[in-house]
Amino acid sequence: MKRLLTILVTILVLLGLSFAFTYFTHIAFLDYSFMIGLIVTLIIWFFSSKGGVTSRNADGNIQGMTGFKLEQQKFTFTPNLAFFTALAYTIITFAVMAYQYRSYF
Repeated sequence: MKRLLTILVTILVLLGLSFAFTYFTHIAFLDYSFMIGLIVTLIIWFFSSKGGVTSRNADGNIQGMTGFKLEQQKFTFTPNLAFFTALAYTIITFAVMAYQYRSYF
């Protein structure tokens, strides 16, 4: 049940953001849906990973202030269900967008 709720909330957030941008800018839904899916997927990836650039920067700042050398964290990414849902949304909207705008390619 928790998995279904996670998928549903992620899809509702993605669709809500897409419809909100569509409503306020008066531009077609497909024009924003792919970019919003991509941005949300990258945000989820950024906040689900450990030991990246942000962690190294914080470790460097702490080392500079205290003088103690901190152990470096190895970069790890553990994808979750929200990430996979946002990635599937992004892939599907890209395919629909490519089909819709196929005459431009």
